[in-house]
Amino acid sequence: MRHFYILLLFLSLGLTACQTNQLKAFEKLKVGMHKGEVLDTMGSPQKTMRWHGMDRWSYEFWQDDQFYKKEVHFSESFSKYVGDEFKPEISAQQQDQINEAANKEVEALELARKQDLKKGYSDYESSVRGDTEVRFVPTYTPVQ
Repeated sequence: MRHFYILLLFLSLGLTACQTNQLKAFEKLKVGMHKGEVLDTMGSPQKTMRWHGMDRWSYEFWQDDQFYKKEVHFSESFSKYVGDEFKPEISAQQQDQINEAANKEVEALELARKQDLKKGYSDYESSVRGDTEVRFVPTYTPVQ
């Protein structure tokens, strides 16, 4: 039984010695690193998502009673952004309003283009029929 406690003591000391400082490990990450290198350095991320055509990995951890949220963004398996949690410059609602205004503008331009095409076609038909010109009308003399 005594050997069991000694073994347990050595295992617990060994595990605490293996704990890495995640903040220091994150500081080793650089732009241009491959996903495998990031996994070797930081381990598996807590969150992953696909965002703007890039893979986005999030790491969350406590260090010295402070909570950290860090991110790594990948494009074609290489890191393009390494740093704090990325926050967009504008909110999702503001972006939706911008997109809605742009969509209305495109719809208005498309409607105007269709109306121009219809007018152009009717003008073409009129010119082919000769509706816009005065035609020569012959005069006939009655037959006796």
